[in-house]
Amino acid sequence: MNFKSGEVTSMNLFRECFSLSMFSFGGGSTIISLLQQKFVEELKWIDESSMLEMITIAQSTPGATSVNTAVLIGYDLLGLKGALISAAATSLPPLIVITIITLFFDKIRSSRAAADALKAVRACAAALVASVSLSLLTNLLRKRNYFLIAVLICVTFSLILLKINTLALMLSGLVCGVIYSIILVNIQKKGHKS
Repeated sequence: MNFKSGEVTSMNLFRECFSLSMFSFGGGSTIISLLQQKFVEELKWIDESSMLEMITIAQSTPGATSVNTAVLIGYDLLGLKGALISAAATSLPPLIVITIITLFFDKIRSSRAAADALKAVRACAAALVASVSLSLLTNLLRKRNYFLIAVLICVTFSLILLKINTLALMLSGLVCGVIYSIILVNIQKKGHKS
């Protein structure tokens, strides 16, 4: 567990994850910035480095990124119980909203106001995703991790200009990460021997 200023209880964890999930729109990437703001900056339950690692793992595993990140946060804070609590708290709001939307789908689909509201939400979601990306890049620059910065630049270039498939880029990133880890371990072993 990491440094925490404030009491972490099951109820507090459920409330924070539930409220963040209930009022975030635009998918997993948008809730990540809210999770970081809440748990790192406001509550100080998790440090920024741990949050960055959790986001990376959550995006690399199958399933919803928001739920994956919340599960990792919950596990870090309260173990298995925390992981289950945060998974439930993060999953319930979308389930409730989708159920309500399903009941009124025909009315919502034909509403011009609803369509315009969703366009505005998409614009806000794009800004939140950009904010998270900038925060992650700032963290990499601060740590001077030039390898990961190079990977970020190559992936961005490949995605935007070369239009390479996202899955192929993620698998390439996974391979690069494994090779990078193996090289770091070997360097550390050589450093201990000398």
